[in-house]
Amino acid sequence: MEGKEVAFFGKIAAGVTHELKNVLAIINESNGLMSDLLALSKDAPLPHRERLLRSIGKISDQIRRGVEITTRFNQFAHSMDYPVVSIDLNVLVVRTVGLAERFARLKNVELKAVVVPDPVAFSTSPFRVQMALTKAVEACMDAVSGKAAIEVRVVEGQGRPCVEIACECESREDLDLKGAFGRSDVWQEFLQLASVLEIAVQWPEDLGGGFRLMLKDAVPESGEQSASSRV
Repeated sequence: MEGKEVAFFGKIAAGVTHELKNVLAIINESNGLMSDLLALSKDAPLPHRERLLRSIGKISDQIRRGVEITTRFNQFAHSMDYPVVSIDLNVLVVRTVGLAERFARLKNVELKAVVVPDPVAFSTSPFRVQMALTKAVEACMDAVSGKAAIEVRVVEGQGRPCVEIACECESREDLDLKGAFGRSDVWQEFLQLASVLEIAVQWPEDLGGGFRLMLKDAVPESGEQSASSRV
């Protein structure tokens, strides 16, 4: 039942985000109407005109932010539609980083996605891979004691879909991620997911403070369906 329950959650979450985007669209239309009315009566005296215009601008900014957040969550919810899909690794990394940005800000960490120009298509469970990548990033954030910058990079030419997670820290002591991960419950959770997904972890010396994840194409289990990603 676990797979069906996840799919049901994804279906409901996707529906809710569609409705939230409709709400934001209505707010945006009303905000635009107020802006138009102020523009039409720009020569008429109106108390606090500048404050109203600034408020309209702030509302527009928050609407754009809200649409971006709900779009990311909608895509995440749709990642539960099928157990295995063909998807672009670039899309998966950008989506994962976008959803983890708030956690990074709370940790005083700058989080960035770095992708390649061409699609890197492979078959996998987007939901599980996003969860694994998020756990790996969270383990990095937990391991550093000060301000840090983490890049999640799609890498070409490795023979398999590949993601590198590189961490630059203010404290040189924080560069020993491998040692710090031995004490991390989050890293252990990542390793469990990596085992299920057959993700190989490498520690290249030239990467410095970071590691490389070699992903693997997944094959649908008996009775499962696969599809091309629509998100």
